[in-house]
Amino acid sequence: MVVEKAFLAARQGDIQTLKVLFAENVLHDDVKDPLGASPVHHAARSGKLTCLRYLVEEAGLPGNCLARNGASPAHDAAATGNLACLQWLITRGRCKASDKDCSGATVLHLASRFSHHEITDWLLKGQEADPRVPTDTGVLPVHYAAAKGDLPSLRLLLGHSPGVVNTQTINGATPVYLASQEGHLEVVQYLVKDCGAEPRFRANDGMTALHAAAQMGHTTVIVWLMSFTEISLSERDDDGATPMHFAASRGHAKVLSWLLLHGGEIVSDSWDGTPLHDAAENGELECCQILVVNGVDLGLRDKDGFTAADLAEYNGHTQCAKYLRTVENMSVGHRVLSRDPSAEQEYKQPDSGVCSPHANYDSCSSSDERRNTAPPAGEHADPAPTEMDSHMDLLNPAKSVPPPPPLAFPPPPLPPDTCQRPPPPPSYAAPSPPTDQASAEIYLQVKSNLRHVDKDVS
Repeated sequence: MVVEKAFLAARQGDIQTLKVLFAENVLHDDVKDPLGASPVHHAARSGKLTCLRYLVEEAGLPGNCLARNGASPAHDAAATGNLACLQWLITRGRCKASDKDCSGATVLHLASRFSHHEITDWLLKGQEADPRVPTDTGVLPVHYAAAKGDLPSLRLLLGHSPGVVNTQTINGATPVYLASQEGHLEVVQYLVKDCGAEPRFRANDGMTALHAAAQMGHTTVIVWLMSFTEISLSERDDDGATPMHFAASRGHAKVLSWLLLHGGEIVSDSWDGTPLHDAAENGELECCQILVVNGVDLGLRDKDGFTAADLAEYNGHTQCAKYLRTVENMSVGHRVLSRDPSAEQEYKQPDSGVCSPHANYDSCSSSDERRNTAPPAGEHADPAPTEMDSHMDLLNPAKSVPPPPPLAFPPPPLPPDTCQRPPPPPSYAAPSPPTDQASAEIYLQVKSNLRHVDKDVS
């Protein structure tokens, strides 16, 4: 309880409580929270410079002590943007700008990661921090700034070390790749136009910046890359997937439509899977519909022998599976739509209703009922138009035939005075007739049409 009180006082800047705890011999090097952070860490990350100086100078706590993750108080000050605390720790607290935590990150990495460009500026100019030092995963401060969309920090870092613009992480990601993945169009433009970044550099899995933007659904980045760089829509990763595969798998219908509209081809990857396979496998119904409209072959099978509908069913996406199965069945009727004469003369396969675009799938009628109504041999079929015939007649309209005359003329309507009109409602008083001669004549002409006017009013 006393230890928690020390951490709270350090975070809140309560120097009086810290003095009391120090007088009680509570503040010492072994005071740590569960993550190994000391009160100095808590004061640094909270920006409490007065408490920070007291803990180091008066209480004698080390200013460069490390938490369990290897972070010093300077790392915490840089991550939280407390420049004054960071300056004091580096100049007076025995911390160094080159100190690394357990992941290999320096204070410059953390300042760039959390978009504190004023700290980045001070470290580069005042402490000569090296922006070319990578973490254990090969990440530079410029990678963090690009992924975060921090253009001011990016300008500072590349202004100091322009040669790192195309540096790749251990996974092969460049700054422009990360900016495209996160949708930071302004950063992408700056890296490509002003710094000469190459968007066609591939990550270890073969993905380019265009793949990354399509996977995350950043249409504006895709449009700019296609308009102002030499990157191609047909770029494939190591699995043979195009940007269209990634857009379809993530359900980015707007990106998918744009790619198709601007020349993207529906091709198979190394596993013989089309973008439709990826969309169906992930239950992306709208993307499935877009691809079907654009002529994808629903019968294509991947190397495991699955169609897109099979993958939708296997992964439990019943709505996608039902849609794809319906479209597959509708395609059987394409020869009927083509008006092939041989198909019209063939009566062995009656229309079951599934192939008709106007069929009612909830109807109880079946092909058996239509088969039972077939005309006997030697007789002509009933000339009554079917639903499909009506649809085709819209394409080839027949000459208009005048309707037959009615069998008998309808009886004339009864005179108005013979109709029994209901009495007026109790709460709705009948209007009084007008007094002048002209208005009275008009009133008498139309009063029979008013339900709430009594017949004897004159």
